[in-house]
Amino acid sequence: MKKAVLILSAFGFIAAAWGSVASPLPGESTSMPEVKPLGFIPETAIPESITTGAIPRNPAIAPVNGDLKAGLDALSDKDPQLALSIRDSMRDATLDRHILTWAIAVSGLKGVPSYEIASAAQELKGWPGLARLRAYSERALYDENPAPSAILAAFGDTAPETMQGAVILGRALVASGKQAQAAKYIRKVWRGEALDKATEDKILIEFSALLTPADHKARMDYLMYRGRVAQAKRFGDMGQAQSLYKAWAAVDAKAANAGALLNGVDATWRADAGLLFARIEYLRKQDKYAEAAALLEQMPPERSELVNSGEWWNEQRIVSRGLVDQGQFKPAYRIVANYAATSPTDIVEAEFHAGWYALRGLQDPATAERHFRKILETSNGPISVSRAWYWLGRAAEAGGPGKSSEFYAKAANFPGTFYGQLAAERLGRKTLNVTYPSPSTADRQRLQAREAVQAIARLEAAGHGWRADILYLALADQLQSPGELAVLAAQAEQSGDHHLSLQIGKIAYGRGIDVAALAFPVGVIPANANISGSGKALAYAIARQESAFNPAAVSAANARGLLQLLPGTAQAVAKRHNIAYSKDKLTADAGYNATLGAHYLGEQIDAFGGSYILTFIAYNAGPKRVPEWIGRYGDPRGRPIDEIVDWIERIPFPETRNYVQRVMENYEVYKARLGQQTDIERDLIGGRSAS
Repeated sequence: MKKAVLILSAFGFIAAAWGSVASPLPGESTSMPEVKPLGFIPETAIPESITTGAIPRNPAIAPVNGDLKAGLDALSDKDPQLALSIRDSMRDATLDRHILTWAIAVSGLKGVPSYEIASAAQELKGWPGLARLRAYSERALYDENPAPSAILAAFGDTAPETMQGAVILGRALVASGKQAQAAKYIRKVWRGEALDKATEDKILIEFSALLTPADHKARMDYLMYRGRVAQAKRFGDMGQAQSLYKAWAAVDAKAANAGALLNGVDATWRADAGLLFARIEYLRKQDKYAEAAALLEQMPPERSELVNSGEWWNEQRIVSRGLVDQGQFKPAYRIVANYAATSPTDIVEAEFHAGWYALRGLQDPATAERHFRKILETSNGPISVSRAWYWLGRAAEAGGPGKSSEFYAKAANFPGTFYGQLAAERLGRKTLNVTYPSPSTADRQRLQAREAVQAIARLEAAGHGWRADILYLALADQLQSPGELAVLAAQAEQSGDHHLSLQIGKIAYGRGIDVAALAFPVGVIPANANISGSGKALAYAIARQESAFNPAAVSAANARGLLQLLPGTAQAVAKRHNIAYSKDKLTADAGYNATLGAHYLGEQIDAFGGSYILTFIAYNAGPKRVPEWIGRYGDPRGRPIDEIVDWIERIPFPETRNYVQRVMENYEVYKARLGQQTDIERDLIGGRSAS
């Protein structure tokens, strides 16, 4: 009974903690946190290059004793019982005991008792990132499969947060005669979780009596919207929707008989949202955008009927862009203004599309202004906020409400963003403020007083620094003080982990904290890299986006190292520049990778007439896309800046469009960080020839 009480107590604590930071429900009004401005410093010298390492670390704490290291080593050996035994021999309420308690709880190892994980949440109050313990504890409880009474006591009146939690609670409820309650949890998993086939089989064996044909049809829908067509097949049969499945699968495969199968879907499903979606997708894949748009106007108003609002928005986006390419801005606007999007990220994109179409296509700045304002109500991230303020400025220039200079000034408060930099140029500002925060004595003392920060130093001293990454990132998501965050990033960098240091900066900056420089650290490219001029800034810009400064990164496509070079490409570049080639050095020597990458980028820039935009497109989407999109949208080189900005926004692939903007903003920031003059308009218009 003591164990069950521990679980219940800790679960209650975690559930309460989660409730305090839960996202607002759809339709709930919420005020976004104020975003601290970063600002430009006009008419001042470009900041000198400063590495995070220039910020002194907190003093080291006492050496780690043998018990802590032995316990951590036991976890590395996948022996949680030994780790628990060592932990239990430690004095209560000591730092080392807390560290080992935490490491055991977050290890994810089988054999760590659920009550141990749950009680850790109580013992470690105040530590960052404890919300993850709830999931670990539910999974451990699933592995233990205790008596129904213990399971019910463990959950109390809280709902499960994981698939394993839903299954174990459903099992206990069935055993207690509460089938209706059990069905609620099992159906939620069945209709909305990405399960593998083995897990599906287990649920079907144990809970088939709780699942109806409607549940199986819903599972088919869930999988089909995510492109898991083969996995969905049996649920088309079990959901009595075979004709719908076959037609939808044919559309996905671009089969020649897809149209006939769509027309032959059983009458039962003629009004089904899934069939409507499949018809829209079928027409869109044939570039029949007007016909697809007509069907999109039949989209069910209830978002719950859509099953996957993100995929519906994706179709709306693609179809609307197809219409815009044909000059049909009015129907394109209607589609995106009635967006299906429900996630903040998708809503921001939908509102931008609606505002952009209204302003640039319909010449309706007042309508555009309303949509750009909605972005500010939805997000407080620097990229989205600066984008909204910039386009509010453009709308005001075109006759919309407000003063354009005031809007541009607000956008320019975000110098680490593409649109913040463009807004600053609009105001005649040339110098980026990307200086580091200056930690005060109070910042250092406050950070050092945090037990989790002390734990990081102990873990590193024990040779288990990799375990501290969780704490670093959780602190980056929690700390409010720029000074504390600067010291935290310095600790990560001085341990040699530039990738981790960057992640800390990006997380904090993405929350709207005034730490732009932390999100653009220097130091990962060594001084001995053979890169000249602005090439180093460009190498940093690409590396930040490609590998996030992980020198050992290897992609699924076998792209390697800091700038994600394919071995064949790297070898050819090395030969052309008389550099000895070594495949191993691509991931072992950051300077070597950066040198080859910089040479390759230089060659690509030459191939595209000096254009950074076209070079970045080729790097991300492949060189064949460059002539394709020039043929569709014209050549962006040398055009006025407003036309170039529109050209970038016309890039049809969201990933590539985002990539061009992110690498361009990176480039400007790194030029400033490395003491070079910045001018985003000049670089966009003239490319390298103007730099």
